[in-house]
This record gives sequence, structure tokens and C-alpha cells, in this order.
Amino acid sequence: MTSFFNYIRGLIGNDLIFEIAVSIVIIVLSFIVAKIISYLLKEIIKPFVEKSKSQLDDKILEVAETGTFRLIILGGFYFAVNNLRYGYFLYEENADTLFKKSYPFVDKSLGLADNILYLVLILIILLLSYRVITILFDWYAEKINAGENRNLSGSLFPLLKKVSNIIIGALAIVIILSRFKVDISAFIVSIGVGSLAIALAAQDTLSNMIAGFIIMIDRPFRIGDRIRYGDDIGDVAEIGIRSTKILDFDNNLVIMPNNEIVKSKIINVTYPNILTRVIIEVGVAYGTDLKKVREIMLKAANAHPLISKEIPADVVLLSFGDSSLDLRLAARTDDYRHAWTMQCELRETIYEEFNKEGIEIPFPQRVVYMKKDD
Repeated sequence: MTSFFNYIRGLIGNDLIFEIAVSIVIIVLSFIVAKIISYLLKEIIKPFVEKSKSQLDDKILEVAETGTFRLIILGGFYFAVNNLRYGYFLYEENADTLFKKSYPFVDKSLGLADNILYLVLILIILLLSYRVITILFDWYAEKINAGENRNLSGSLFPLLKKVSNIIIGALAIVIILSRFKVDISAFIVSIGVGSLAIALAAQDTLSNMIAGFIIMIDRPFRIGDRIRYGDDIGDVAEIGIRSTKILDFDNNLVIMPNNEIVKSKIINVTYPNILTRVIIEVGVAYGTDLKKVREIMLKAANAHPLISKEIPADVVLLSFGDSSLDLRLAARTDDYRHAWTMQCELRETIYEEFNKEGIEIPFPQRVVYMKKDD
């Protein structure tokens, strides 16, 4: 191989023209290699990827194909420039030094070209990173059906994309400055001190924002869900970055800081489904036929139009009370929004049937003994 290149070099008779020719060949070969790899990705790997149900791998393969093609060509240009600069194929001791002395203007021009290629490399990596981040966020948004939540599709994911791109851009700037021997230690210290001051001044706001991210990603509840928080209950109207808005049964909008919601116990009435239990508790007098009471309560529940057919209703004896036998009817409705209506109507029906059958709902009774002094 060495004799071959020396033979070509002797035919040309000029080292500069010889190195230019070799560099052109390197660039052409890089184009050929890039085309071959791109063809292999399209014809061999892509058919296997298309068989999967997810579109994530298809889009990532598309980015990988474009990025690989560009990086191989860029690598060819980089190797060609360095070949011209250092005379890789002259095969002589101190060939680069002799070549620079013979053609000093070439070395300065190629040094500039080398820096330009480095900047282009960073730019390509930035674009590829941006595309991959966008694909991943779009895939996750589609996976969790973020279109139903405007705070995810319209606020959180765009914000996270921007933050990710800013971090990648800042990292690229640091790499570029280090390439050109620029001292950035003072700049980094200034950013750190400024960030610490901002974090201390806006501690509560940042805490609520982080809690908002956790709520939106973890999704313990969604917009429209009915939740119990503390002793209150309401429907989630909006999930924001700083606070969550809940509409209570008085049609008042309760604004809760996200930090408080994350710390408190939340009961989601509508998850994993909207099937809800309806409870009716009633007391009957001692001596009442419990079998008859159970039949009346089950008949009222099963005849109600809002009852669910998935789980049958049931009546149990809860306790022997001070003045009554306490029973509980448990039934289900297919929609939590019907629970209150169903409870009210079942109470009315059971009361009417008890009156017809002469079943007594006793008042609380107390026996008081009066002690007399002699």
C-alpha cells in the first residue's frame, strides 16, 4: 500500500496536488459508505422495525438514518482536511513539518476549516438531540393520551422540551468554548450563585412547580375526576404548574397549591373506573323480621334504574344498637355522578315500603332511674 501511494505521488510530481487528490478520494469514499449504510438501514432494519406496533422505533430509526449519513460525511471531510494538514499519505518522517514549511498558507486555512467542521459537528448533534427529545415527548404524550389534558399537551410538555433544549444548548456552548480554550469557570460560578439566590427567593413557587410536574407525570387524577381531599370532595377543573383547581358541590372553585396536594391523602372516586358504591344505613326495632327487612331493601335496590348489574346488591346486619338493629344496604351504580340521586331515591323507597309493611324505625330510647333519698 505504501509503494502504491508513493507511485501515485511520483506520477503527480507535486505533494500538494497529491494530498488534494487523496482528500477528494476520502470525501467520495465517505459519501459511498454513507449511502451504503443508509441503504442497509432502509432495506434490512426498517422492515423489521415497521412490524412493531409502536411508531417510536420508526421515528428514531429515521433520525438515526439521517444522523448517521451526515456524521459519516462530516467524518470524511474531517479526515480529508487533516490529511491535507498533516500529510498522512506522504509516508516520510516529519512529513507534516516539511509539508507545512512548503505550503504555510495551506496550514492556516485548514486550521480554520477544522474549527468550522467542529462547529458543524456540534450543530448536527444539537439537531439530532432536539429531534430525539421531541419524538420521545410526543410518544409519551400519545401514550398517556395527553390530548385530553390541555395542561399536559399545552403547558408541561412544551415547557419540558424547552428546558431540555436549553440544557443541551448550554452544554454545547461549554464544549465549544473549551475547544477554543476559553476559561468559563468564573461564568459557571456566577450562574451557580445566581441560581442559588433565585431558588432561595422562590422556594415555595419552585416547590409547587415541582409538585405540579409530579402530578402531571404521575397522574393520580385527571381533569374531570372526582376526588376526596381531606374532609372535602370535588371535581378537578384544572391542573396547573403552580396549583390545582377543584370545583366543589357548592359550585365554588377551590384553588389548592400543588405542594399541599402532593403531601395529602387523595382518594380518586373515578379511577380505575367510575363504578361507585352506594351505602344506605337504617335501624329497625328489636323483634323485627330481619329476613323481611332484607327482602324489602334488596327489592328496592334491584328495581332502581341506576343500579349496576356487575355486582349484586347486598344487605348486612352491622350491629346491635342501643335502640335498634342496624343494617346496611350496599349497591353499585355505573356512574359516580348518579350516586347521590340513587341514595336519596332508595331512602325514600325503603321508608315507604317500611311504612306499608309496618316495620318500625325506632327513636333512640333511654331508661332513666330516679333515686330517692330516705
